[in-house]
Amino acid sequence: MFGQKRRKKYSQIDWPRLQALLEDDARRAAVECLYPTVRNESFLTALRRVDPQLAADVMALGRQVFHGARLAEYPTLAVAGMLNSGKTSLVASLLSSRGRERTLRGVANHQGTHRFVLWLPEKWRQEESLWQLLLEDFGNAVGEPPELLADQPDAAHEQYNNRSGGAGALGIPLVATDPALDELGIGLLDCPDIVSDEVFGVGSPERRRELLGKASTFCSAFLVVSTPSMARDRSLGDILQTISDLMPGIPRLLAVNKIRPAQTPEEVLDSFDPQASKFGVERVYGAYDFEIPKSDPFIPKTAKQGDHEITIENSTEDPLPIFFSLSKEADNNPPAEISADRLLTQLTTELERPESSDRFLMGRQAALRRAIWDVGMDTVESDAQTSIKLTQRARRTLLDTTISLFTKQTPGGAITEVRMHQSGRIVRQLADAFCDAAPWYARWGVRINTFIQGRAKAATDLIKQYAPTALAEKYAESIKEKFKAKKVGHLVDPEDLDGSLRRFGAPLTLPQWFAGENDPVDPAAWRQVMNDVLQTFDENDRVQFDSDQLRIVAEEMWQQIPRHKKLAFGLTPLAAMLAAFGSILMLPFDFGTSILANASIVELLAAAGLTAFSAYWAGGKNAQTLSNQAAVEQMSMFYVLLCQRIGIDPGNPLPSIQLKQTKIPFPTPNLSVSSVNDTMRHLPVYRMRDSFRQELSGIIPRQGK
Repeated sequence: MFGQKRRKKYSQIDWPRLQALLEDDARRAAVECLYPTVRNESFLTALRRVDPQLAADVMALGRQVFHGARLAEYPTLAVAGMLNSGKTSLVASLLSSRGRERTLRGVANHQGTHRFVLWLPEKWRQEESLWQLLLEDFGNAVGEPPELLADQPDAAHEQYNNRSGGAGALGIPLVATDPALDELGIGLLDCPDIVSDEVFGVGSPERRRELLGKASTFCSAFLVVSTPSMARDRSLGDILQTISDLMPGIPRLLAVNKIRPAQTPEEVLDSFDPQASKFGVERVYGAYDFEIPKSDPFIPKTAKQGDHEITIENSTEDPLPIFFSLSKEADNNPPAEISADRLLTQLTTELERPESSDRFLMGRQAALRRAIWDVGMDTVESDAQTSIKLTQRARRTLLDTTISLFTKQTPGGAITEVRMHQSGRIVRQLADAFCDAAPWYARWGVRINTFIQGRAKAATDLIKQYAPTALAEKYAESIKEKFKAKKVGHLVDPEDLDGSLRRFGAPLTLPQWFAGENDPVDPAAWRQVMNDVLQTFDENDRVQFDSDQLRIVAEEMWQQIPRHKKLAFGLTPLAAMLAAFGSILMLPFDFGTSILANASIVELLAAAGLTAFSAYWAGGKNAQTLSNQAAVEQMSMFYVLLCQRIGIDPGNPLPSIQLKQTKIPFPTPNLSVSSVNDTMRHLPVYRMRDSFRQELSGIIPRQGK
């Protein structure tokens, strides 16, 4: 619709370029997915994930801007005239044969135009949403929703003539499309007779002028159709005055129809000159009466178009007037050959698009800008920020759970001591180091790793390995019972892990598992995850002490024990120590492999009755550094595995813990690739990319220019 030469007062949105950016999921992507897999996500993909309807709206608005920008280049020519001036015949001359059948032509009142009829290029209907918006826009302009012109000629004629609608139907415009207008690149507003008398009951002249003023924003130019006899007719002056008042900035044209061969084009032009000059008519067109044979020389059959000659087609069965611009020079008028740009059909190349075109396009562009910036960007960015906040909350739950399982804390939550998972690797390393550093008298009666040759097959084998006497075995059993009664350390089984997670808010912070409920959405899968976390941790836990540092600490510790000291149980310190270690190795046979025995070395030594050793380990700087380092490595591994199994990004860098006055960061754990089994339930993490925002601003600024 609308004109082609208007100087642009605002920048148009390049939808193909913008769409390419919105769909780019590579270098120019809008969103970066940080978890569970690192990848880029396009703006539209992210929007479809969060709000599919909004993504569809953005695409629809983009298509409207794209198609609307092209269609809005078509100007619209308003055509008006007195009854029987041939106004609708002029309109019909620009339509296809099918369109002509739907127009109402004739000299009787029942063949007059008593409704506004907007004819548009057929292309407008190819984009349904755009078509509906245009109808809405046109309806808003005139004050009533438009009515589609019927496809059947008889029904269309009734609408044209307003035979059943009465005066009220005058304000309801008719809209139709025609493929011939696609080629011409023009729209046509066929207006009812502006100064028609109210006696016909189809609307007063005042009402018609009011409606014409409302529809004027849809017009690029106004063409008044007259006949030679109306050159000095007051009615013509009234029409031109009305147009001048209602549309002061719109070009005014005059088309004189039914010229008789007795009048030359120059004479016709001269007769209309007073009216044309008075009301600023920029050009006068003329068409000779094709029903009079002598008019034939004045009806153009061909026209020059550059170096070529084009044929002007006109059906012999349904002939129509051929309008051409009149010249004051006789040699430039028919029967002389004229140039193609003199034909009315070429007027579109000179017209600007109307005000409504700018309004319509600016409205579509503003809607697209709002959909992308005010709604789309805010939605995607809010989703990314929410994903980060949810992940931070979930991390807090998993970190607090890890800390509770691997530390001793004050009622206020301050960590006083770290606990280690007393794995077989750690226990054997401690036992070997303490035995190697023990003086000869402390080893009397204790044989290390000699009772069992080969692989231990039962708890009795293990206890005999480290506590080979019945007294030591009984002693180890008592320490094991302290573990089970939670008097020493912390035994972590699947139920305990589940309880700890819930205590720290898992139902609220792990929506992918709990969906806001108190119990998991898939209890069996949740229980399996609890088992998997413990088993996988045990499989991956290869943490051990620094051998040299452990040897130094063991030697220092033995120096704290008085010579020949015996315990109340009748065991040597080394035997008691090995009995404590043996008790830990017995636990899996009672509970299975899905259990962690977490305890600090201080707790183990105290449980063994080795208060001097326990005091040394609690206060010795080297001992504390050694155990803290190994314990934090285990905590980090457990935390990361817990995150992986539950589907939470552990973060980079990993979190830290506050141990007394020292902040200790979690080191990156060394996990075997085979153990990193992923979960199907993730809490994804997204982040908006600043580069996308900058490039988007370059194509469609947030504030329209």
